[in-house]
Amino acid sequence: MKLTTLCYVEKYGKYLLLLRNSPKKRDDPSYGKWIGVGGKLEKDETPDECARREVLEETGLTAVTLKPRGIVTFISDKWETEYMFLYTVTEFEGGMGSCDEGELYWVQKDQIFSLNLWDGDRIFLHLMRENAPYFDMKLIYHGDRLNQCFINGRQAELFDVMKPDGTPANYVAERSYVHAAGLWHSTVHIWVIRTNAGGKTELLLQKRSADKDSNPGCYDVSAAGHIATGESVTEAALRELSEELGIQAEAADLESVGTRKVEFDGVFHDKLFCDKEIGHIFIYRKPVDVQNLKLQQSEVESVRWMEFDACRDAIVEDTVKHCIYTEELDMIAKKF
Repeated sequence: MKLTTLCYVEKYGKYLLLLRNSPKKRDDPSYGKWIGVGGKLEKDETPDECARREVLEETGLTAVTLKPRGIVTFISDKWETEYMFLYTVTEFEGGMGSCDEGELYWVQKDQIFSLNLWDGDRIFLHLMRENAPYFDMKLIYHGDRLNQCFINGRQAELFDVMKPDGTPANYVAERSYVHAAGLWHSTVHIWVIRTNAGGKTELLLQKRSADKDSNPGCYDVSAAGHIATGESVTEAALRELSEELGIQAEAADLESVGTRKVEFDGVFHDKLFCDKEIGHIFIYRKPVDVQNLKLQQSEVESVRWMEFDACRDAIVEDTVKHCIYTEELDMIAKKF
């Protein structure tokens, strides 16, 4: 296992970044990417000593205040496993020199994410920007692509970031950053419907848990969620039905309605939540007994049947706390 350090020197809301583009680093995995400064621990060297030495060697600056931010383990199918000590430097002395590994630039923190970064770096840079306490992170790569991420022992949700036209942006981001930065991503919405004894169409509505990061306690689609990185639309829809409601469905049970783009900003639990999603909408018509459903407690507080017309009227008149769009209701109505 390789032991390394990585440091981000701070000044006036900026980080000092290294564009690793030196010809001598052409075979380095980070060639062409923007990173902090750092390197391998030498024999008998502590992580702090390594961090200070690397900052001095690569920038000419002497680190005065070195703040540990976390430990990051990189696992790859192409490169040796790396155990990295992550730091920020908030006070330093001396003048900045040149670096033989690439070019050094001071970059505004809010502009960093537009650069060519490792996907995992985006995650820990977001945590650092949010002043997260000291963290332990594990990043698992297949080639250059981030496949899994664990933060403090819990698996993080990773999404494929999309362009507004629905084509891939070709990088992966973690859920909290996706909604903090307002990145386009893909979701699935599954409407469970039935015909009642009076011949009226009814919708199964879920009431979102009070702990949800957006629209807590609101009535919503029967089941919905994000499409995880590497997951197909159908796989995501079947998974959400199973996880949220306990419905074990097959691909043939899903009736596609179409896609719809949604843009929404709100503040929940004192945090800004920016949603830009490309939703894939489905109908599920098989019989469902709500008494036999297994609701995911962390996501769903309860469910209820509601006649379609009454539901649409309640949404239009805003007589029920909800996060349902009439445009989506009108799309599924065409399938009745």
